[in-house]
Amino acid sequence: MKLERKLYNQIFRVEMTPARILVLGFSVAILLGSILLYLPFSTTAGHRCSFVDALYTSTSAVCVTGLIVKDTAGDFTPAGKLTILLLIQIGGLGYMSLATVLSLMVGRKISLRERLIIQEAYNVLTLEGLARFATRILRVTALLEGLGAVILGLHWWKMGFPLHKAIVLGVFHSVSAFCNAGFSLFPNGLLDYAADPVVSLTVCGLIVSGGLGFIAISDIYKTGIQRTEKRLTAHSKLVILMTVSLIIAGTVLIYLLEKNNTLAHFSAGGKWMAALFQSITPRTAGFNTVNIGLMHFPTLMLIIILMFIGASPGGTGGGIKTTTFGVMMASIWTTMTGRSRVLIFKKRLGSEFINRAFVLSAIASILLVTVTLLLLQAETAHFSAENMMPVLFEVVSAFGTVGLSIGSAINPLLSFSYDFGSWGKLLIIITMFAGRLGPLTMGSAVVWRRKDKPFEYPEAKVLIG
Repeated sequence: MKLERKLYNQIFRVEMTPARILVLGFSVAILLGSILLYLPFSTTAGHRCSFVDALYTSTSAVCVTGLIVKDTAGDFTPAGKLTILLLIQIGGLGYMSLATVLSLMVGRKISLRERLIIQEAYNVLTLEGLARFATRILRVTALLEGLGAVILGLHWWKMGFPLHKAIVLGVFHSVSAFCNAGFSLFPNGLLDYAADPVVSLTVCGLIVSGGLGFIAISDIYKTGIQRTEKRLTAHSKLVILMTVSLIIAGTVLIYLLEKNNTLAHFSAGGKWMAALFQSITPRTAGFNTVNIGLMHFPTLMLIIILMFIGASPGGTGGGIKTTTFGVMMASIWTTMTGRSRVLIFKKRLGSEFINRAFVLSAIASILLVTVTLLLLQAETAHFSAENMMPVLFEVVSAFGTVGLSIGSAINPLLSFSYDFGSWGKLLIIITMFAGRLGPLTMGSAVVWRRKDKPFEYPEAKVLIG
């Protein structure tokens, strides 16, 4: 009887923790988006979405990934494109920040549970000032997306596009870039603008801004503009250091690896600009100005690493996050040099942050390996051994919510997922969802919480290495 009651409580009286509310909220947004994209008014004549394709597109938009199995430019009507844009904005900002701002506008106070959900969503360390933080997120987003839309819209208008189309292109690509979504209204993405400094550098700026994270942006604003704080926090310093380091290292390596391949037809300056763009976009935007499918395998492996690391906490990107990678590198260096305390910027890093970084990376690695194996098994009838790299690339791109793809063999304008069956697409959908919310949030949402035992076990000694 006690066992039955316990099972009943676990199944029907589930505690709605912040992590579970986040998972539920994103699931509802994806489902509603899928229904809208499945309806006939969202697609052009002869290009009706199957429900799996509608679910895939909605998940890709809400999870700001950018992988596509339908041509955004040609297969969707203006209503369908508007739906995708709204889903991108909801996914990029987070539905809780939007709900918080709307609540404040009508004069309603933010409850403790809502503050906890915002804290979970943006990995904020404290509950203090979360309402102001959510409002600041909306303001920063509106400012940067508006600025990007004006620059891109005016540029495309001067290039000869009708004014209304230039405005639509500017707004869509600005929102998509800042939210790190990677959706484009051009059939071949931004390939035609690889040598265009206005488009390339504006999109790069929006991607980096969205990927820095609202916490770091807020900190930079308070120290550099408002002058209310004297110095940046250790978190913001680490975000900036890792972001700049990864961009520089990625640019140099991509230039060296691809200068005689995909970058061969560019001018000297164009090669560096294209290399810079391809270094920034894996973290985690999904736009591309060169053909990813034509890159050498070492370059693809480099991009996989960049996609796995991803953006920074509290931003619009995915991956394990730059700070996680930075903490791991600092911890490894500390161990190799024989020291006992991990220091960053002359401050000691707590063991809970180090453990969290390694656990997060381990869970992410296990997830990627598992999904890749399942995907290879599900699509074993369609792919041979040489498809291992494209499959792995697609899975990591989905987890990092990047959207880069080697491309479909059937329709090169679409992602490699276009070649998958329904089961394969569902695996990528799950991976995008897990990547957007984060492995730890997903894990805490599905795993039953257990209280610590009121006693200690004897210490065990295990040889490592």
